[in-house]
Amino acid sequence: MVYNSNMFWADKLALELKERKLAQEWVDDMKTPSGRIHVGSLRGVVIHDLIHQALTDVGVKSKYTYVIEDQDPLDKLPHYLDEKTWSKHLGKPLFKIPSPQEGYSSYGEYFAKEFEAVFNKVGSYPEIIWGRNLYLSGRMNDVVKECLDKADLIRGIYNEMYSKKLGTDWYPFNAICSCCGKMVTTVVTNWNGKEITFECRKEGSYTSGCGNVETKTPFSDNEHFAGKLPWKVEWPAKWKVIGITVEGAGKDHMVKGGSHDFAKLMCERVLDYPVPYSFIYEFFLLKGKKMSSSKGRGSSAKEVAAVVPPSLLRLLMVRTKIKRPIDFDPAGMTIPDLYDEYDRCALAYYDKSDEYLARIFELSHVEKLGSKLPYYPRFRDVATYVQIPNLDLVGRFRELKGSKLTELELEILNERVEYARLWLKEYAPLKFVFAYQEEIPYEVTTLNKDQKEFLAQMVNKLSTNLNGEELQTLLYEVAKAGNGPVSKAFGAVYISLLGKSFGPRAGYLMLDIGIYKVKQRFAQVSRQ
Repeated sequence: MVYNSNMFWADKLALELKERKLAQEWVDDMKTPSGRIHVGSLRGVVIHDLIHQALTDVGVKSKYTYVIEDQDPLDKLPHYLDEKTWSKHLGKPLFKIPSPQEGYSSYGEYFAKEFEAVFNKVGSYPEIIWGRNLYLSGRMNDVVKECLDKADLIRGIYNEMYSKKLGTDWYPFNAICSCCGKMVTTVVTNWNGKEITFECRKEGSYTSGCGNVETKTPFSDNEHFAGKLPWKVEWPAKWKVIGITVEGAGKDHMVKGGSHDFAKLMCERVLDYPVPYSFIYEFFLLKGKKMSSSKGRGSSAKEVAAVVPPSLLRLLMVRTKIKRPIDFDPAGMTIPDLYDEYDRCALAYYDKSDEYLARIFELSHVEKLGSKLPYYPRFRDVATYVQIPNLDLVGRFRELKGSKLTELELEILNERVEYARLWLKEYAPLKFVFAYQEEIPYEVTTLNKDQKEFLAQMVNKLSTNLNGEELQTLLYEVAKAGNGPVSKAFGAVYISLLGKSFGPRAGYLMLDIGIYKVKQRFAQVSRQ
C-alpha cells in the first residue's frame, strides 16, 4: 500500500489494520492506580485514543477500553500519604483498601477517578473496565484454571527468558490471605485441579505476612475475591478474556526480554490467543528524567492539567511522534511556545495550507470545531498585557484584531488570561515579568548617546491624540531616521520604562502607562 508521505502516523496505522479485515478492532490500555497517576500515563491514553479515532475515520468498527487494575496490590506508598496510617495496607488489593478521601469506594477508585477526570478533560473517553470486576464477575476463572493447569509451561517461559529456575511447587497465582488480606506475601505450593494450597509467609520484600496456611478455590465470584494471576501472566490473559486486538506499551515493557516478550510466549504456548498488534511509545519526561509520582519526581496528570488547557495538553501528546520522548518543563517558555504551535496548527486547519498540521489540530482540539478560524490572541501578548494595571484587555485585543470579538473569541481570551496569570505566577522567567518602574531604572546607565538622543526627540513628538498603532509607527519612523539601529532605539524605550531591553509592543505600552508619564521619563533619562 502506498501512503501519503504527509499522512499522520495513526492514519497510516489505521489503513494497515483495516487490511486485517477483522470484524472489530479492540483497542485497549491499562493502568494500576497505586497513587496519583503521572502525566506520562496520559500519553498512553491519548495514543490509543488516536488509533481508535483513526480506525473509525477509515470505516473500521473499533472499540476502545481502559482497564483500571484495581485488583493489583499496593506495593509502595506514595510520598504524600502518611506511612504510619497507610503502611498496614501494603500488599493488599487496591480495591480492598479504604479511600484517602470520602466519596469513593476504595483507594483504587479514588486515584483512578482522579485520572479518568483528566483524560476525559483532554477529550479521551474509553470505556472503563475495572480489574476487580473481571475477577469478581467470574470472567477470569477459565483463564486462571488454564494457567494453573499449564503451570509447567509457564515455569518453562520464566526459565527460558530469565534463567529463573522455578520448582514444581511454584504456581502462577497470587492468592489473597483470608487472615491478613494480603496477596504479595502468599505463595501457592499446590494445585489439585480444584483448589490451591498456599502459605502467607512472614518474610517479604516490603511487607510481612501472617504465617497462615490455607487451602481454597482460586476462582472468584460476586461475593469472594480469591486472588489474581501474577502481572506478567495476567497481562496476556486479559487480552484473551477481553478480546483485545491492539495494545501498545511504553518502551520499558517492550524492550527485548521485557514483559511484552513474556506475554507473546504466553499467547503462543499457554493461551492460544493471537498477540494483539503492538507498538512502542516513548516516555513522558520532565527535564530529561522519567516521571514517577510515587517518588515525588515530576508532576501528576492532574497537576499538569491544571497549568495547561485541555486542547494544548492533548496537542502536546498528538504532535510528538510516538517513538520520541516528550520532554516537558512548564517553566521557561515551553507553554508560550506550545500556544504558538497550537495557533499555527489552527491556521493550517482552517486555511488548508498544511494537511499534516491540520490533522494534528483536528485530533487535538477538544471542543467542537467551528467552520471559521476564530481570533486567537497570542499567548505572549496576553501574558504581557495582563501585567498592565487598569488595562481594558477586551478593548486592547479588539483593537489588535481590528473588529469586535465574538462570543467564542471572548471565551478564548478569558481562558488565555487565566492561564497567563498562572504561568506568570508560577513558571515564567523573570525577564518576561514586566512592570512599569516608578523610579528610573538603574539599567538606563547602559544607554548610549544615540539612544538618549532618540528619547529626547520622542519627548517633542509624543501626543495624547495618537492611538497605539500610530505611536508604534511614530517610534519606528523616528528610530529609522536616527543614527543608531532601530532595535537599539526600541530597547531605549523598554529600558527607560521597564528596566528591561525588550517588552510588549512599545506604542501600546506607552499608551497604557500614560503619555504624560512617558514624556516625563524620556526627558529625565535623555538628560542623564
